[in-house]
Amino acid sequence: MAFPNDEPTAEVIASRLRADGIAARVDRGLYGSGWQVSARGQVTVFADERVAAQAHKILGTKPGDVSPPSAFARLSVAVLVAALVVGLAAIVITVATR
Repeated sequence: MAFPNDEPTAEVIASRLRADGIAARVDRGLYGSGWQVSARGQVTVFADERVAAQAHKILGTKPGDVSPPSAFARLSVAVLVAALVVGLAAIVITVATR
């Protein structure tokens, strides 16, 4: 998977991979919907995971490190979910008491 900044760059990357026999496709994400102004950060190039090492070698890139979320991120999500539950409960109680 590659995350180029724009669609022409994504097409060049996918074309380079296809030239070496790797099936690659460009996903335009929300940019393909027609109403979004800029494609920056919305374009992704996909290739089969089984040939990812070969694709990275061809492109001269390294795969991104996948790390688990930090304790702060997990706590933030828990607090957000709790706030949503409290807010929803407040709405239900307000509607029920009218």
